[in-house]
Amino acid sequence: MKIAIVDGYSTGSVLAHKLGLRGVDVVHLRSQETAPSRLLPSFRPDLYSHDFGHFPDLADAVRALKEAGVDRVVAGTECGVVLADTLAHELGLPGNAFDGVEARRNKYAMARRLAAAGLAAPVGFSTTDPETAVAWFAEAGGPVVVKPAASAGTDNVHICASAAEVRSAAAAVMAGRDYFGNPNPSAVVQKYLVGTEYIVNTVAVDGVQKVSDVWLSAKTAGPEGAPLYDYQQPLPLTAPHVAGLIEYVTAAVTALGITDGAAHSEVMLTAEGPVLIETGARLMGAMLPDVLEKHSGTSHVELFALALTDPAGFHAFRDTDVRWTRTVRNVWLINGRTGTSAEWHDRFTALPSFERLVTGVRAGLPVRRTVDMATSPGFVSLVAGSEAELDRDLAAIRALEATGCYVATAGPPAAAAVGTEPISA
Repeated sequence: MKIAIVDGYSTGSVLAHKLGLRGVDVVHLRSQETAPSRLLPSFRPDLYSHDFGHFPDLADAVRALKEAGVDRVVAGTECGVVLADTLAHELGLPGNAFDGVEARRNKYAMARRLAAAGLAAPVGFSTTDPETAVAWFAEAGGPVVVKPAASAGTDNVHICASAAEVRSAAAAVMAGRDYFGNPNPSAVVQKYLVGTEYIVNTVAVDGVQKVSDVWLSAKTAGPEGAPLYDYQQPLPLTAPHVAGLIEYVTAAVTALGITDGAAHSEVMLTAEGPVLIETGARLMGAMLPDVLEKHSGTSHVELFALALTDPAGFHAFRDTDVRWTRTVRNVWLINGRTGTSAEWHDRFTALPSFERLVTGVRAGLPVRRTVDMATSPGFVSLVAGSEAELDRDLAAIRALEATGCYVATAGPPAAAAVGTEPISA
């Protein structure tokens, strides 16, 4: 079996490794001429028998993969979603429904597709003009979220409560580039959803949706108004509200045409019920699959690898039987000062529940103040037997951060400020 991964960064590298262990011949290609710099450190060329690079012409990519005898084409991370689904369609291979492929990247089109299917969806508007965004806000009223149409990782996300804030946010979005380095031709303005945020990770084969894991996604207000990740924690599938979340999300990803592949869905549980924030037609980033598999028996990556290589095994998998033997929590690190990174990496290892640190920040190099996921120093994985133990160690992490532990010398960052890859949203 031969599988092509488009943009095999972040968790896509883990998928390539798992497929290789299953005897799959894995090849790679890029959706962009130049790989996103913040994702490139997570790329592992040794996992692939061949790297095709980037094809400026779609027909050339189709021809190359056909000649190579590729059996499947899948996205490794968010920026590869559209090309992966397009190539699968052009090659006549199993994959997601080609109809509506753009709605799997464009957040405004995504919401419209859900609404057309009769599902709860964010109320929003898409524009290329900040003044039009202001006019929509004035009519809609209340706080809104302004963000790029097709980015990731809380990049350029603004919560706005006034016309001036909407105008400034829309202008900032359209003047900037997204998480992957592409221009933002438009801004999406959506009514602000109030509730508790969750993550539901699914995998589909022939339209059959199965759940690998469900997470609570706790956020906190950042210094520039954008929400920052506080921590993310997988939940037992028997936890309150989880059944309703799963029912809604499986309907949503089906409406988005995700019939043969992985989906990572962020959903807000509001007073009226669940509402999709957005779905990525790919694996969840910023996680440690081996840790999850150790304590639950599976992971998003493991279930996707099973679906790709053993559809019968996938259909036999009972997601309702998944049980957690320990409680896992990924605590996102929040740095309050720009400057030069200190020797902080061993500060968390003494925590009783410490499992692993994931970071791309190195001592002596620039570190940025945390304003979104990309500027977080990384995350600490905690594993314990109780919520109380996790709460204690989370409080210890925040207490260390209050001392400015990440920064040795405060000051302006150098041009090559270090991000947090190899992790991504």
